[in-house]
Amino acid sequence: MCGRAYSTYTDDELLFRYLNERQWPWPVDEEIPDFKSNYNICPSHLALTLSVHNDALTFRKMRWGLVPSWAKSVKDADKYSMINAKSEEIAEKRSYKAAFQKRRCIVPVSGFYEWDRSDGVKRPYAIFMKSDPIMSIAGIWESWEDAASKAVVDSFSVLTKDSNSFMAGIHHRMPVILSRREEEVWLNPKYSELSELNAVMGSCTSEEMDAYEVSSLVNSPKNNSVEVLKRI
Repeated sequence: MCGRAYSTYTDDELLFRYLNERQWPWPVDEEIPDFKSNYNICPSHLALTLSVHNDALTFRKMRWGLVPSWAKSVKDADKYSMINAKSEEIAEKRSYKAAFQKRRCIVPVSGFYEWDRSDGVKRPYAIFMKSDPIMSIAGIWESWEDAASKAVVDSFSVLTKDSNSFMAGIHHRMPVILSRREEEVWLNPKYSELSELNAVMGSCTSEEMDAYEVSSLVNSPKNNSVEVLKRI
């Protein structure tokens, strides 16, 4: 499971990671929505995403926690806790299948949090990439429209997979982390078959990752300051 993350990267780091000297097969909308550091991204928060939208590569803010088109309300969708989607099952699940085939996105984060429960005590860790300030997490997204108000909510789920050997020491699941070469295939709507996408669903190795223990401040969504990320 992946239930918390953090984003402390800058505009320049974001542009360098995704736009600098990159040859994308789509026009690129270089406008980035206003965002600020979020030290404790929780479900229901808005987070920055990157996807092919209206035939252009676009940064947009979306709500974490997928709201499927058939949901009666956002609150109704929250009951199903659709913040994560298992990559092993995603092509078959009714709630995720269409989005997986047609609406995939990248969720750029600086890292994510996970809790080690191996000794009977919940110990939170910040997990990040050793040599990159940004981690590209694979996601899927949906647009939901309120029948009464016609308000539109764009939302996403994070894909997860079995942990690699590094993450297994903390938790048995981890988000699907994309490499630079995997990003274009993942975002490309022309690919829709599981066989095509399995090959790019996270080849992140243990050697690329690192972690350190943080305080229990991260346990509460009310805490959102640099103190949450401090090493203990």
